[in-house]
Amino acid sequence: MVKKEFLDILRESLAGNVPISEIEENIRYYKDYIENGAGSEEEALDQLGDPHLIARTIIDSFKASKGPMADFYTEQARNEYSNSTFDEDGSSVTGGDSDYTDYNYKAGSWHKFKWYEKLALTALIIGVLSLVLFIGGLALTIILRIVLPVLLLLLAIKFITDYFRRG
Repeated sequence: MVKKEFLDILRESLAGNVPISEIEENIRYYKDYIENGAGSEEEALDQLGDPHLIARTIIDSFKASKGPMADFYTEQARNEYSNSTFDEDGSSVTGGDSDYTDYNYKAGSWHKFKWYEKLALTALIIGVLSLVLFIGGLALTIILRIVLPVLLLLLAIKFITDYFRRG
């Protein structure tokens, strides 16, 4: 295996699983390690081992560092990667954070929102529902305590006046 093949396999294995910035950082690191490490390129590649295993370790470490938000960041990486192309050294030519940010707000899907946006939206919905229920309850109270008795009184007066007109 040669350096280019190693880096290509590593890049392909990471693509869509971690953000592009993470891919670029790792590609630069391993490229520098192979070129400037002790010994020849072949010795460096032998020391590193399988690029698939390295990629799996990077992906697992990335997900572990994100904790419960790992799925969100993995989805972000997939969207980011699908909007990007790479040049020969593995650096991103197009795409990146701005593409994901645009996608994030155009998509409108609940899982695309950040946790604090979800919290604010939930609080707003609860506030509006509370206001509607309060106004509805107030209206019902007014109807039951004022309007209904007045209607019953008017109905009774009409009944009494009709009774005495006939009789």
